[in-house]
Amino acid sequence: MKIMMVGPSLEAQGGIATLARTFLESKALRAQDVRYFPTVGEGSKARKLAQMVRGQASFLKALGEGWDLVHIHVADGASFYRKMVYFREARAAGIPVVLHNNFAHLDELVARSVAHESLVRVCYSDADQVHAVSNDMRRQFEEWTKGKANVRVLFNPVPAKEFPFAGARGPKDNPIVLFMGRVGERKGIFDLIEAWPSIVQDCPVARLRVGGDGDLDRLNARIGELGIGESVQVLGWISGDDRLRAYRDADIYCLPSYAEGLPISVLEAMANGLAVVSTTANGIPDAVVEGETGFLLQAGDRRGTAARLVELLNDADLRDRFGVAARRRVEQVFDGEILAEQMVAYWEELLAERSAKAV
Repeated sequence: MKIMMVGPSLEAQGGIATLARTFLESKALRAQDVRYFPTVGEGSKARKLAQMVRGQASFLKALGEGWDLVHIHVADGASFYRKMVYFREARAAGIPVVLHNNFAHLDELVARSVAHESLVRVCYSDADQVHAVSNDMRRQFEEWTKGKANVRVLFNPVPAKEFPFAGARGPKDNPIVLFMGRVGERKGIFDLIEAWPSIVQDCPVARLRVGGDGDLDRLNARIGELGIGESVQVLGWISGDDRLRAYRDADIYCLPSYAEGLPISVLEAMANGLAVVSTTANGIPDAVVEGETGFLLQAGDRRGTAARLVELLNDADLRDRFGVAARRRVEQVFDGEILAEQMVAYWEELLAERSAKAV
């Protein structure tokens, strides 16, 4: 198959660039003729604008080269509007389009106005196929389009082979809780920080590490106000070997998020054999199995989050049992090779349906 794939720069920060790289590096996609068209990357506003112009020009120039379909990665905010331009251009050229969605707040766009609701409904009803990264997301699309969207669930992938797993970690003098994600309200990091004093009161040897960019000034100020600086380390944005080391050194992963698609960081933590404490937001329950690979709470439940973290911090056997089960679940359900094969199968299904209709 000859595929145009549209998404952010593969060097960009964030989950969509990560999942796009994982898919593109899989055996299943390397066996196809896939060309990637980056829409925008990192840098100043001027640089991003230049990237968007180049991306559009490259895409439009290539449209007439006999592609089988266009696969578009869509996210929140401005990404949605940018990608709808590509969507309409591909449809105008007569090429079938897959909209692959990884967002947390499309529901807010739908609720913003009747016009926005109509835009979402029409676009996803018109798409030849919609890939939703969670069962909750599939439900939303079916509601918004009144069942007209042609939805398939395609979980986010994680390359398990890139995370060597040495087995159970065992007891540790200073067990580490790790958070990875953008520092702000949505990911729930401030709930975790507010809960941390009670956690170290019950488990004084515990340590918290925070990896991510965002509102670091506010985070550091609050850590100082709460007097927890000795047990909390703010790593900032980390990638590559530093990111892998953070997962290897940790004992528990915590993401008390309010809204997600299906968070890559949770999947990476599970691939590294970490027990997870997270929330029931959106696609997280597709990954974390309550009482088997971790604990799930309602977003904003600081007391419950603290209690579950203390339980795991004080029970190395329990967190190891969860961690081993988490790794096994990634290998069986979320490995990049498995999901890339599923993506290709969805493409083949779409093209077969169009071929049958054309007869």
